[in-house]
Amino acid sequence: MKYWVVAAILLFNFIVQSAILPFLRIAGIQPDTLMVLVTCFGLLGGTGYGTFTGLAGGLLQDILYGSPVGLNGLHYMVIGFLTGLLYERLFTGRFIIPTFIVFCASLLRGLMMLGYLYFTRAPISLDFGFTLVILPEALYTAVFMPIAFYLMSLLFQYRFMKKKWQFRRR
Repeated sequence: MKYWVVAAILLFNFIVQSAILPFLRIAGIQPDTLMVLVTCFGLLGGTGYGTFTGLAGGLLQDILYGSPVGLNGLHYMVIGFLTGLLYERLFTGRFIIPTFIVFCASLLRGLMMLGYLYFTRAPISLDFGFTLVILPEALYTAVFMPIAFYLMSLLFQYRFMKKKWQFRRR
């Protein structure tokens, strides 16, 4: 049941990201709510949740938005795995640490995308891409983290989200 809940949250995220967030653009920059979700699931559930959410959300984003299939899936999967490594190793009770982590994760995703654009010989300068796109998007994404982290931590208080699958002999 927990993976159905994650899938429903991802679908709701894409509806919100497509319908509402284009109206919240500031200077052409839109927050990356999938990054917020992947980071929340990685910090609250571990590497399994982070990797699954990153791969599923990234592939869904690739398919729906017409980018090369697998590119966003790989980026978000790596970030979900890396944030999942911090599970139970970091005290995430306050909102400052998760906000800093999503800021760093968004910077990492932007740098991975700049690396992809560099190797495909896209005509974009690295300083322009970093200062005018990646850094403002990371800051704007970090603004959405406290409320999302609060809601996800409420979700993870339910028993079905923590339940491990076990097969017993009878």
